[in-house]
Amino acid sequence: MSQHTPTDESNGAVPTSSGAILLVDATPSAETLAAVLRHDGYEVQRVEHPQEAQEALRHARYDLVVVDMPEESAAARTLLARLRNTDFAPTCIVLARYATLDTALGALRAGAYDYLVEPIDIEELRLTLKHALEQRQLRRELAERVTQLEEAHRQLSDFNRQLHRRVEDATLELQEKVRALDEANQKLEAAHEEHQRFIAMVAHEMRGPLTPLMNYAGLARHPNASPEKRAEYLDLVVEHAKRMSRLVDDLQTATRLSAGRFTLKTEPVDLRAAIDELVSQFASSHRDRAFRFQADEGPIVATVDSDRITQAVRNLMDNAIKYTSEGSAIEIEVHDSDGVVRIAVGDYGAGIPQAQMERIFQAYTQLKRDDEEASGSGLGLYITRGIVAAHAGELTVRNREGGARLHGAIFTIALPSHVDAGSRLADTSDPASDHPSA
Repeated sequence: MSQHTPTDESNGAVPTSSGAILLVDATPSAETLAAVLRHDGYEVQRVEHPQEAQEALRHARYDLVVVDMPEESAAARTLLARLRNTDFAPTCIVLARYATLDTALGALRAGAYDYLVEPIDIEELRLTLKHALEQRQLRRELAERVTQLEEAHRQLSDFNRQLHRRVEDATLELQEKVRALDEANQKLEAAHEEHQRFIAMVAHEMRGPLTPLMNYAGLARHPNASPEKRAEYLDLVVEHAKRMSRLVDDLQTATRLSAGRFTLKTEPVDLRAAIDELVSQFASSHRDRAFRFQADEGPIVATVDSDRITQAVRNLMDNAIKYTSEGSAIEIEVHDSDGVVRIAVGDYGAGIPQAQMERIFQAYTQLKRDDEEASGSGLGLYITRGIVAAHAGELTVRNREGGARLHGAIFTIALPSHVDAGSRLADTSDPASDHPSA
């Protein structure tokens, strides 16, 4: 037990260190008891009445309060009751004048740690005080441990919440990465499948004109071939060579469109004359179709890339031929209204299902024809829309009115009369290198 310097009551000093005792006793022996306790090393302040004790407790803290409790002392009982509700409540020991059960129970119920019967046995008092201080110290240590445990529990709870939040965040991040990885894998698989389809399509399409080209070239070289037959074979060789050249142009154009390296060489062009000439070429090479051309009178001029626009219209006419039967009519119209040139290509084929209206403009997409897929690369409409978009125009499609798709489809190109050529050049390479062959 720590030693304490005795307090001089006459100078009004207030004891505050551990082992400080407040003695509440008005009996003649109280001063002798205080002297004994000071001799034992305690800091002791003595008051005579409970009211004085309450005043002293407002100004200082005590480890022990020793209270003389007469049998009918309501003030002493009130003091004990208030001590129980005081912060840093001291341990209370009652000095009882009569050893009765009621006195003992009253003291304990009031909150006393123990009680002693007067006259006081000094050794018993010393032992009681020692045990009371030890019990007080144990309670203090226990309270500190409880506080530490509560703080540790609070910190652990905070850590668990933070850990849970971090785990949730990490889980969400991982799920997002897995989702992104799945999407990337799906795109990679789709790209791989598209690449394989593209290779197969190129091989198939190249074989289409290449096989008859080699066959007709061989027939033209045959020594028994007449000059008329040789000339016919050579014309067919040229026709299939042009078909292969157009296929190569389509593949090159589609590649440049997808890579964002598409170029234009714009200049004022009479679209009425250019398309009229294109229709004449188709009429002479496709005599099994009826071509009808209609346009406004006089030149219809727009600032465009002539080769590109011709390529776009040619693709629409090829598409109309592909999806119509022999003897069917194909209508081409060119009109200029309010600074917008509209070029329409219509047929009288099977039309286009509404659900396929947008899909047909995707690369490598073809509709079924008579339960068979039509021949071709599936790039025509994709390229045509790309060419029109590069001219700041719009390509649309609709079925003819009447409720039946057998009335055919109409593709319409809408172009502004003037296109800013400078803003359309996306490639610094030689413009002639990626333009379609004649």
